[in-house]
Amino acid sequence: MSLIFILDDSPLPARYGVTASHWANQHRLPLWSLRPDFCGDVPDSHQHVARTGYCVTSGLYRSDTLRQEVNAVSALPTADAVIVVPNARSDEIVDLPGQRLFSHDSGQTLVLRDAAQTLLTLHADHYGRWSATPTVETPPELRIGLIGREADHRQAYPATLAALGDAAAALHLTLDIRFLPPATLSVDLHELEGLHGVLLPGGSSMAAVQGQIRVAQATRSRALPSLGLCLGMQSMSTAAVRQQPGYAEAILAEVAPDAALHSFVAFADHRHRCGVMPFADGEMHYNHRYRFNPALLPQLKASGVQVNAHTDDIVEAITLPDHPFWQGVQGHPELASRPDAPHPLITAFLRAALSQRG
Repeated sequence: MSLIFILDDSPLPARYGVTASHWANQHRLPLWSLRPDFCGDVPDSHQHVARTGYCVTSGLYRSDTLRQEVNAVSALPTADAVIVVPNARSDEIVDLPGQRLFSHDSGQTLVLRDAAQTLLTLHADHYGRWSATPTVETPPELRIGLIGREADHRQAYPATLAALGDAAAALHLTLDIRFLPPATLSVDLHELEGLHGVLLPGGSSMAAVQGQIRVAQATRSRALPSLGLCLGMQSMSTAAVRQQPGYAEAILAEVAPDAALHSFVAFADHRHRCGVMPFADGEMHYNHRYRFNPALLPQLKASGVQVNAHTDDIVEAITLPDHPFWQGVQGHPELASRPDAPHPLITAFLRAALSQRG
């Protein structure tokens, strides 16, 4: 089989490669990507964790056949693959043999065409999940707070919102998602009123941490179901440590390198722990350079938080046993979620929120 090049014109990280992922999944073909650049305030544009052990464009998160994303055309395969290419780099492949398809982002739909006809039209649902069938939305039954700007979740890193949609569909629920930008949260956190649960996501922006810590403290005291993913779990752990006398200033080293007390510290060997690794009875996507400070394990335990998963001296998961649901994981379960197979941790979170609703 020859190469199939898909020229993608989407300016948004969350949409780049979506049609190519669907096409490659549908035809069971390996998917490669020529790495795009994006303009604007999109810090999480390249945060999907590939099995090859590095991060690629976030819109590729639903590919089941992804092989690699490369910077150089010379690193692309020469046969038997679908290759998604940003329109801005189309001149770089002009002399390469292979079929050309064209992906157009209209804003409302993503359309894949060849020179003669439309091959695929995708529509997004309430959670940013793309499918060939438009969805009919039903009235929301559960209010979930999602930390972060709406634009970040819809335009840059779509996996968390989509994973909530997968879990909600499995439970036959419709969610009312309330986006909570951490930089603009009120002093009394009245934004949490009326919510049935809060999800604290990962992300590369350290500006979110102080707000996430405040939310974690509040959801603990209010018995509001909460789930923390990667950076969200780090914020929850830090919130717990801060409850102990003398530890109120604990903070992530990534946020404040010169602070006197670090709740999360860099690995001694300065590794970037990135890839898909064993976790419990399955796998977990990981993307972090910092781990919970082992010296603070006594303070974490004294706060009532339990470490319920670890790899050597790396804290992988935490829980608060006397809380309806207050759990965090160092990895990214949202990246393993699929419409027909939501991640069980996210489903469990929504079940707890449903119980909270009563």
